[in-house]
Amino acid sequence: MQSDRPLMKKLSVMRNDLLRGDSLFAVLVFVVVTLFLFNLGASLWHNLMFEKDMREKAGVQHVKALGGVLAKAVEALLSADELSMLRRTIAEAGVEHNLRACRVLLPDGGVLADANPGGITTLEPPPSWKDEAPVYREEFSRSGAKFQFPVTVAGRGSAILEIAAGIDEGAEASLAPQTAQMAIACLALASMLLVHRHARFRLKAIGAIHEILLAVKKDDGVDISTLELDPGLGLEAVAWNKLLTERQSLQVSTAIRQVKEAVHERGGTADALAVAFNTIPYGMALVNDRMQVEHVNGAAAVFLQAERDQLLHADISKVIKDPRVTTAIRQAAQTGVSKRAVVEAEQGTAVTSGVLRFTISPTRHQDAHFALVTIEDVTQQRTAEAARNSFLAKAAHELRTPLTNIRLYVENALEHCEHDPVATGRCLNIMNEETQRLDRTVSEILSVSQIEAGSFELKRDDVNLEAMLKQLKADHEVQAQEKRIELEFNLPPKLPVLQADRDKIALALHNLLGNALKYTLEGGHVAVGVAVERGRLMVAVSDTGLGIAQEEWERVFEKFYRSKNPLAANVTGSGLGLPIAREVARLHSGDITLESQLGKGSTFTLTLPMPEEAA
Repeated sequence: MQSDRPLMKKLSVMRNDLLRGDSLFAVLVFVVVTLFLFNLGASLWHNLMFEKDMREKAGVQHVKALGGVLAKAVEALLSADELSMLRRTIAEAGVEHNLRACRVLLPDGGVLADANPGGITTLEPPPSWKDEAPVYREEFSRSGAKFQFPVTVAGRGSAILEIAAGIDEGAEASLAPQTAQMAIACLALASMLLVHRHARFRLKAIGAIHEILLAVKKDDGVDISTLELDPGLGLEAVAWNKLLTERQSLQVSTAIRQVKEAVHERGGTADALAVAFNTIPYGMALVNDRMQVEHVNGAAAVFLQAERDQLLHADISKVIKDPRVTTAIRQAAQTGVSKRAVVEAEQGTAVTSGVLRFTISPTRHQDAHFALVTIEDVTQQRTAEAARNSFLAKAAHELRTPLTNIRLYVENALEHCEHDPVATGRCLNIMNEETQRLDRTVSEILSVSQIEAGSFELKRDDVNLEAMLKQLKADHEVQAQEKRIELEFNLPPKLPVLQADRDKIALALHNLLGNALKYTLEGGHVAVGVAVERGRLMVAVSDTGLGIAQEEWERVFEKFYRSKNPLAANVTGSGLGLPIAREVARLHSGDITLESQLGKGSTFTLTLPMPEEAA
């Protein structure tokens, strides 16, 4: 604590200097703002006076120019004796130019024309009047100016055009924007001062933290509790105190951990081996000659579906039920037979059953014999092998059938080629159909291989649905006519353009329509309907065929699955059409759904998203 006192004294001095600096800065800012406001006010007043003077001079020049032009017009109208035109001209000039007075005076004082019609005193001028040769005059006052222009009428005499106008009306108008500018400047300065004050308050904590960091830079052994700040300095000070608290807690926990490590240093090797034993992904168990489990890791407990604590010192024959495994363990643990045994057995319940591979190796420690049992889960491997074998068997069957038919009809055609052309032609037609069937089967197998390999890619382009559906109808019309099935296409007047892989969409539609025709009895009905709803294209293929039981609705989309319906046993097919069609739909962000009823038919609906512009 003695070493902390100089540091605390230094921090206190730094904080006082910071406060004095804030006060000096505030005085300086006040002086600068005052000078700025004074300068701004003087500038605005000078601009106002200058603008007023310019307005007065401009007003005088404007009125003088107006009087000169108007005097000439009055001479011309009086010479032509156009009194009505003269009075209208004077009235319009007074209103248009906002004149205080505008009138024509005769030498005797009579008002011949006035901007205010009520001011006219002489309705008709005399034929002639005394000519006193008037001269130009002008008078100025604080509120305006008055001008008298001589008007000479040949053969009759002289008159006076008198004009009075205000020349300082714009000064008040210019005062408003100047005052607004002054108010905006004062408001901006006040806002700046408020922002500065708020920012300085928020920065006090940051400044204090900065000073603390500089002070303790060369002294790492300082007590953390002496570095706390007053929470009144703001959220930053609260966060700083929280960091100090967490730092102090971390130091305490580190010290405790170091003490624990020092106490348990001797037992660390055993703990490390136990951790490593439990992290092995394979199940491992050590069984003694009494068939009791000496050691077991977590993976073995998971595979054997038991708690690890329950397996320790338990009888292994009560955990593993397969007699082959228990016999191999007994031979290795009790007799020390050096031959390693590998046994695969099913383990688990009906819901979580799997195939486990047990590898039993004999081991020896001093004079005791043990059996080391290694357990691996090979369920996925066996499932994959079974699926691959099933795939190969079904693929071989699907390929063998058309090849056998082709071979038989080739032999038949060779026998009748010279004597029976009709039979030869029928054989060639059947061989052609079987060749196409073989080609479709090979294409479907390749498509399935691409799907499983993840290389079943799309080549999107504009797809003309109308042309595709016309070709689909043409390809299947012969098949429908042979079975006397009514094939109907219900299409809207206009079909949108689809962004998709044309070949793969055509493959999916061929599979759906082909299945509908195959599973529909003679005299039945197959319909293809197209609709666009809520931005999605729906192609529905309906038939009046055998129908599918509801429990088989999802299974028909599995590879090589054939319906359990006895009526469908004689219908040939690879069992790959529907899985490929659904995969095509899902690659296009769509799907294929099924609705069916036994004995009444089925409806497969292909749903695809439409582009926004097409939808």
